[in-house]
Amino acid sequence: MEEPAIRHLLNGRRYLFLQGPMGPCFSRLAIWLQNSHREVKQVCFNAGDSWYAAKETALHYTGSAKKFAYWLRELHKEYPFDTIVCFGDCRPMHVEAKKWSSTQSIDFLAFEEGYFRPFYITLEKGGVNAFSSMPIEAKYYREQPLPELKTPTPWKPSAYNRAAHAMFYYAAGWFGRHRYKGYRHHKSFSPWYEMRCWIRAGRRKLVYRWQQRNMLSHITGELDNQYYLAILQVYNDSQIIHHSPYKDVRDYIETVIRSFARHAPKERHLVFKHHPMDRGHRFYGTFINVLTEKYGISGRVIYVHDLSLPALLTHTRAVITVNSTAGLSALIHNKPLKVMGKALYNIEGLAWQGPLNQFWQSDFVPDKKLFQRFRTHLLYNTQINAVFYGKSDWLDIPSETLQPTALTNLERK
Repeated sequence: MEEPAIRHLLNGRRYLFLQGPMGPCFSRLAIWLQNSHREVKQVCFNAGDSWYAAKETALHYTGSAKKFAYWLRELHKEYPFDTIVCFGDCRPMHVEAKKWSSTQSIDFLAFEEGYFRPFYITLEKGGVNAFSSMPIEAKYYREQPLPELKTPTPWKPSAYNRAAHAMFYYAAGWFGRHRYKGYRHHKSFSPWYEMRCWIRAGRRKLVYRWQQRNMLSHITGELDNQYYLAILQVYNDSQIIHHSPYKDVRDYIETVIRSFARHAPKERHLVFKHHPMDRGHRFYGTFINVLTEKYGISGRVIYVHDLSLPALLTHTRAVITVNSTAGLSALIHNKPLKVMGKALYNIEGLAWQGPLNQFWQSDFVPDKKLFQRFRTHLLYNTQINAVFYGKSDWLDIPSETLQPTALTNLERK
């Protein structure tokens, strides 16, 4: 393994883990670090965290987010950790931990789903997504020498593995909730609600597959290069809540439809792609129909669900997103892109920097060479060739064979 993101994990001596992905990933990571003579403690905020944490590393926090920084300060007196590790940097406890660690010269490392999926996961120091430390100036990527990349192993994430761990996590968290009375989950924490959503998602998937069985051929055939693709994100995605001007995905939908109706060429169509992880939680069909009637564009807007994203990207004219990683997929397909929120790839030359109203008829094309350079730097500095759920070997590599990463050109900047 040569990825700086992985080797950076060895820069510390004492680690404090906060919440990780639902499942045993962080407990395996703790063992990996302990095998290299590092110390690890893992904070359990609910019984789901406790279910997967090893007893010898587990600490239990039962207070509120507001008091978490004080708890960290007191803990640090007894256990002087130098590195905090978490999954996602926008959860309430993680936000407080990041603020506090920045005043203490303590490294804050955040994992996240991969920027380039499905073969990668993300690890960055200081934050991920819009909080990434990667430069947002095109000049940097044009001038820096390119690092050498290894061909990734095509690990396959397991949806069954993810669902099984989520089920155990939510069940444990619910039945043990009396032990963690101060805890507030960053989304619904009821296993019964989530179970209903999973069942609904499975039912809807079958229904949509039948209803839209001929839709992909229609869109990619008759509407080839005649439609704009608008990407929808999960309704409670931290990217929407913390890194966009929208309080709800519906606000984004209306903004796009209103602008399209008033400024797009009359012969063009607009396709909304629903997020597959949101299938059981939200349905926007009725809302979109009301808006198309309101703005006088009935028949020009299509709402799709489980159609192939690569196929839709291949045949679209341009892409609109708030800040989804699908925006990176759009750039891989060399499609004009408009970002409506904050995103690490919203760089001049990669994404349209003008207003949405002008995007519909612009002749903007992303700088393909710039994107290739940006992608190479992003892969090298922030991505690990692995999956959280399923088989991958990143925690099977003996950690003692790796060395703490030296300062890269990026860090020297």
